Amino acid sequence: MTPSPLQLERHFFSKVQIDAGPANKPGVANALLCELEIGQAVEDPKRFQVVLRLKLHSPPDNTASYTGEIHAVGLFKVVDGWPDNRIGELVEANGAAFLYGCIREMVLNVTSRGPWPAVTLGAVTFVQPKTKPASTASVSLLPQEAVKS
Repeated sequence: MTPSPLQLERHFFSKVQIDAGPANKPGVANALLCELEIGQAVEDPKRFQVVLRLKLHSPPDNTASYTGEIHAVGLFKVVDGWPDNRIGELVEANGAAFLYGCIREMVLNVTSRGPWPAVTLGAVTFVQPKTKPASTASVSLLPQEAVKS
């Protein structure tokens, strides 16, 4: 096991809002909307701020047990020696994946103390296929089946 070339300096949540619906409807998975924003420090081009915003919606024509929105912010630094032409790809994929994991745990923690069964967000990837150019704008996730525990 080796340390990641993307080192976390700090992370925090700038918004945590989870609303319990009026009734539990077993089997209704949330629709997820994910936005990713990446900023690069002017004074140090190897330092980045990554913001991941996740919205949990009810799917069309149905009502999920929980809805809400969570924003996570991470401050990262790329280690010396990492190829410059791969920095953007590293920050986008690994930074977003780290923050998604933090959000996933927060959703599980908050919903496990609610009136309905806890929500565990499904696994996703932020690695872009080689045929698509890397983007730092926004990423939309298709609705994912949430696992209720």
